[in-house]
Amino acid sequence: MAASLKDFSTELASAVDRASQSVVRINARRGRAGSGIVWGDNLIVTADHVVENDDEIQVTAGEKTVKATVVGRDPGSDLAVLRAEGLSAPAFPRGSSADLKIGNLVLAIGRPNGLQATMGMVSSLGSAWRNWRGGDLDRVIQSDTTLYPGFSGGPLVDAEGRVVGLNSWHYGRGISVSIPIEAATRIVDSLKTHGRIKRPYLGIGTQPVRLADPAKTKVNQEGGLLVLSVEPDSGAGKGGVLQGDIIVALADKPTPHLNELFNALRQLEVGSTQTLRIVRAGETRDLKVTVGERGVQPA
Repeated sequence: MAASLKDFSTELASAVDRASQSVVRINARRGRAGSGIVWGDNLIVTADHVVENDDEIQVTAGEKTVKATVVGRDPGSDLAVLRAEGLSAPAFPRGSSADLKIGNLVLAIGRPNGLQATMGMVSSLGSAWRNWRGGDLDRVIQSDTTLYPGFSGGPLVDAEGRVVGLNSWHYGRGISVSIPIEAATRIVDSLKTHGRIKRPYLGIGTQPVRLADPAKTKVNQEGGLLVLSVEPDSGAGKGGVLQGDIIVALADKPTPHLNELFNALRQLEVGSTQTLRIVRAGETRDLKVTVGERGVQPA
């Protein structure tokens, strides 16, 4: 038994060591350092709130400190991508959050000063998550690891030392919630390309309603989303959506509740044309709408 515990302890220490080679210290807030991970090609990924001053960022790996610049940042997901020329630290070993199960052991790693690590268990593999900064994710990892001050921007790793998520105190406001590495990768790719996240937007306000019996039969679902408001110059407005319409599907995905609409919209590309199925005056209609970008005014 003692030998088994010793082996287990040694393996955990090895996992921390493997992952920690790619964990860096970031100084961009007065008196408060944060953490980040080496993404590759001189890129560092960290939590957006760690980077308060765009022009005063320093990244430390080992004994070397270099200045960094912002490639892109997204307050909604609390992720930022930095460019730090001259770092010699390796890119992180990547795992898969899809392999995680509730009960698996995970490690949270940070380097606000020296290297620090905490261990916990995956307590939930949640679905959609909307955070207090206005961002939304289709899936999150919740664990009982402890996120000490300065852990934001650091990795959540599995028992083999592979990164499966990115940590930030801002995701859960005291709860240990991590962005799965797959979602983080999509966000980072968009930040590298556009400098921001292009979030799909229809330009409507809705509330859930129950469908009348004839409409239920036609669309084979109990409810839909009653349109309360439409922005005239939005994709929905230009596509012919009217106040009082009931949305029952977007891009062939049923939308009986708001979560289903958000999930369907999240998977669409800004600028694409999609089919919006509505019920109007008891009849179903298919409208063609162009997906806009949240926060960008139409031309």
